[in-house]
Amino acid sequence: MGKIMKSGKVVVVLGGRFAGKKGVVVKNYDDGSNDRPYGHALVAGVDRYPLKITKSMGKKKVTKRSKVKPFLRVINYNHLMPTRYSVDIELNKNVVNKDSLRDPKSRRKAKFELKHKFEERHKTGKNRWFFQKLRF
Repeated sequence: MGKIMKSGKVVVVLGGRFAGKKGVVVKNYDDGSNDRPYGHALVAGVDRYPLKITKSMGKKKVTKRSKVKPFLRVINYNHLMPTRYSVDIELNKNVVNKDSLRDPKSRRKAKFELKHKFEERHKTGKNRWFFQKLRF
């Protein structure tokens, strides 16, 4: 059987604070690492989804409603459900990586990078499903 969790794969987080949120696998660790001896992945996802926009809304309201709040987390494979979708968001691997989660300054920089990339992708209208709340 082939590997399912590849970078760019859209997953749904099943457990914890971000349960029910969609995310993208940034980097997968199938065999684990020294500090985490189980299969896990670095997941970048959407914590707060952008709101609906209509034609009658002004420019200021549209920019306010199309903001995205991202999250960056290392999550066990048992708490992720892969989907058939994949997203090709180009992330700066020097900024968004496992080491950036260690200290607050680099974590903030990584989240800012994610926010910028997600909002840019949302504005283009690509991967619309990724930026909508999961309804279940």
